[in-house]
Amino acid sequence: MDEPVSRPTRADQPLSILKGPTFTARLEQICHGELPIEPLEGSKYKRILIPGLTGGELHFSILGFIAQALRIRGASVTALMCDAMLPACTLRKVDHAESACTRWCHRNSPRFADAMNLPHRWYSEFISAEVMNEHQRLASNVQDDEILSVEHDGIALGHHIERSLESFFKIRSIDLNEPTIAAQARAFLLAALYMTEISRRALDELRIDKVLLDDGKKTDWGIMRAIANQKGIPVDVTNTGLRGSSVRFIVDRPPNEPSLMGGWKRWRDESLTSEQEAELDAYLTRRAKVPYEWRDEQWRLNIADEMEVRRIVGLPDEPPGLVLAMFPNVGFDAGKTKSSTAAFATAVQWIEATIAVLAHENEHHLIIKSHPSEHHRQARDRIDHVVRRRFEPLPPNVHLIAPDADVTARSVAQLADIVLTYTSTVTVEAAAIGKPVILAGGGWHAGRGIATEVHTPREYGALLEAILSGEHVPVPATELARRYAYALFFRNDIPINHFQSNDFDVAQLCLEDWSDLALGADRSLDAICRGVLLDEPFENPLTQHNALTGVGAGMSEQ
Repeated sequence: MDEPVSRPTRADQPLSILKGPTFTARLEQICHGELPIEPLEGSKYKRILIPGLTGGELHFSILGFIAQALRIRGASVTALMCDAMLPACTLRKVDHAESACTRWCHRNSPRFADAMNLPHRWYSEFISAEVMNEHQRLASNVQDDEILSVEHDGIALGHHIERSLESFFKIRSIDLNEPTIAAQARAFLLAALYMTEISRRALDELRIDKVLLDDGKKTDWGIMRAIANQKGIPVDVTNTGLRGSSVRFIVDRPPNEPSLMGGWKRWRDESLTSEQEAELDAYLTRRAKVPYEWRDEQWRLNIADEMEVRRIVGLPDEPPGLVLAMFPNVGFDAGKTKSSTAAFATAVQWIEATIAVLAHENEHHLIIKSHPSEHHRQARDRIDHVVRRRFEPLPPNVHLIAPDADVTARSVAQLADIVLTYTSTVTVEAAAIGKPVILAGGGWHAGRGIATEVHTPREYGALLEAILSGEHVPVPATELARRYAYALFFRNDIPINHFQSNDFDVAQLCLEDWSDLALGADRSLDAICRGVLLDEPFENPLTQHNALTGVGAGMSEQ
């Protein structure tokens, strides 16, 4: 892992990527000399904590350089990193042959931080041996079947442990009667207890007034976020942008609910220009086959021809009734993104309820499209396997598409009269091409007005029956959905210009020295820093309204 690595590009030419020592050496070239401090006028926050900074090159390229850009603008920033003292973390996946600590995290993070001249502290500095012993005693007294409901210091640790287990094992449901899962759950319980102490002490001793972190969930980041919420400290959460080479933010301002796209209230009434309409159409067409811009070609989908998709699905050319297309999302991800008001606790329960209705409505057809990530990330309980086990044999009007089928989601949605989603981004894509959508799991796209939302199994069942009987005909919200799609994919994603990635690796750092991070050098970094330090909206600067001309800023970079 420490040697320069090459990967084939689309033209089968090797592309060098920066790993370990080569990344460290590049950081040393860039990060020399004194920071050119130029305080940002009106800054609301002075002491920023970036907790859970891992030893990954991508993590340092994003959060490390944002940290330095914030410091240049006058903030005091501290990275908080793990020195291999946690008994469990979600970076140590079940299928990894080597611990994340020795594979890349703790091995890399000290030298990356030193090379970047980034102020940093370690988890172990904020917890004593006595507290660790007490937490070990507390954890040992919890029964297996109580782990997912544990609360400590007012924090629902069990909630974060469950999310960690889903991610660690890549499964959609947790069975604590399985010894391997129970043992890992107990390790996450102890890690969660440690993190409550570490988080509380770090926030207090460093006198933090804002937290900037990645992901925002699981024991790794969610507990720090929850402690900050208790203390009334605002949190900005970064996530990988949907279009790749970009980031998006969740704004968490206690006691208010987290804002998943704060600008939507302004954008929903803004008609798209003809240029923006064309830009959206071009992107949605490309996204059908290239859903992940930052990943390599194995993640691409190729089969979009209607007749070929019908053949693969087994759908008649002219079904006598309606065709419903169902998108359950990734099992080990949907649980983290669904709403607390979701109609069903799991996507599997939702699928079971839907099949139970369709099994007695033979003239109607149901297509269930598995997410390709269940294949690429080797989910332990793929949705197609679970459904086949529950329904043997499947009703003849129910059709399953395996996650490795190479069929695009858009082609399936185009075959459908009604699209059913749990939390999937297909909610947006289907609505934007004029399909009526029923949203059963909430999540990012709930409350936007682009889908019919249901919140209980009875409500969902009644709506489904009314649709199949012809008593109710859903009306698509196409215009609003297109505004939302443009907001989601363009306005809300802030392009990253200071590095280039190749899948989950860093191909190039596009910086020469500190001046490339200074005010005015990069519009994206300016927008991010103003969002963190001034609470301004996190918005792609290339799509911001031009007050002089009265038109949009034009094409976003990809």
